[in-house]
Amino acid sequence: MGETLPISETRKWKINKSANEILEIVKIELYRKNATIIQANPKRIEANLGSETRTRLLGGALVSEETLPVKITLQMNESATETEIDATIKDNLGAGSRIGMRSKYREYINNLFNLLSAVLGAKN
Repeated sequence: MGETLPISETRKWKINKSANEILEIVKIELYRKNATIIQANPKRIEANLGSETRTRLLGGALVSEETLPVKITLQMNESATETEIDATIKDNLGAGSRIGMRSKYREYINNLFNLLSAVLGAKN
């Protein structure tokens, strides 16, 4: 049963930037990764990366990390001195088995979190 459950991880950061600055930085990085941005405003950013179709056709073991379909959601709460971000990255594979893909997904999700953390100058 665990092989069919979605893979999802969350991080919380405090950033010494305004929500608008964060929005622009994240949008640039998402466009660099060929993401489809679903929603982008100073409160919430939501985007999809990768290809469910390609992953299903070729199999998760054969595709590159960047092909794995994921959804990135950043919920932002700005205060006077900083912006708190609740960031979630989860697989966007839909229903079905993830046999053989869990470790690859976890590594990719961790790499995406590291990228976002670095470009934002995040502190935990």
